[in-house]
Amino acid sequence: MKHKQILVAMMIAVLGAGHALADGSAPSYGKCAPMGSAGSLNLATDQPDTLIVATVLPNPGWYNGMSPASTQDGFEYCMAAEIAHRAGLKNLKLLNLAWDQYISGTARGYDVAIATTTITEKRKQIFNFSQPYFNSNLGVAVKAGTDVTASNIRSKHIGVIQGNMGSDWVINTLKPSRQPALYQTQPDLVNALLAGQVDAIISDTTLVLSATAGTKGAAEVIGQYDVEQGYGAVTPKNSKNSAAIDNVIGDMMKDGTIAALSASYLAPLFGKDPNSVPVWQLP
Repeated sequence: MKHKQILVAMMIAVLGAGHALADGSAPSYGKCAPMGSAGSLNLATDQPDTLIVATVLPNPGWYNGMSPASTQDGFEYCMAAEIAHRAGLKNLKLLNLAWDQYISGTARGYDVAIATTTITEKRKQIFNFSQPYFNSNLGVAVKAGTDVTASNIRSKHIGVIQGNMGSDWVINTLKPSRQPALYQTQPDLVNALLAGQVDAIISDTTLVLSATAGTKGAAEVIGQYDVEQGYGAVTPKNSKNSAAIDNVIGDMMKDGTIAALSASYLAPLFGKDPNSVPVWQLP
């Protein structure tokens, strides 16, 4: 009961007003209201008093906005706000990148990158990752009524996002008989499915759930593959902040911050519990 009371209190606080800083001024965290101890985290930031967060928009639920200027909340946005708050920083600034630029590791001028980024061994050669803050299976979405099953999916035309972990998994592990179709963004992927350009799409379960929830039943998530991976916060290889970011993610997992953000921003977005999606085995 005590855990539930703490979680409810945190959920209310996430949606409430922001805290004032020691100098009396209000931090610029959009609609987020961080709960951790201000100034408990030591970060060396690129700009004074500002946490610059690289991401890829749009990403509804995770970042509720189409551009940095219009984004005021969301799971990952408010997670970044929590980090800024605990570091005693007044401002949170988003750096919006194209996915290819983001995942290549060539971008500069940011302190931390948070963009539903699945941790992989290949990506660890480019970035430093925090411990995972969210499990990421791969979901299979189809147009309603389409004949796609766990046993016949290899014979189907599958759409994936270029550079996404799901595309590597489809090509190298699932190994469909037909070359997958590559798309640049999640909206492009869903539009291709609805237009009949592909039989199925495969991406992170959470992403396909949120993307298909708005199709009014035209598309549905029918299965998922457990790839035993999760999302991590990214820092550049030479960053002095890597250990601090990893530690604060761990603290946020333990103190209920991550659970509260998930309940506030992700559960309503998915339309169903991701754990209710059947887990498929490779044919």
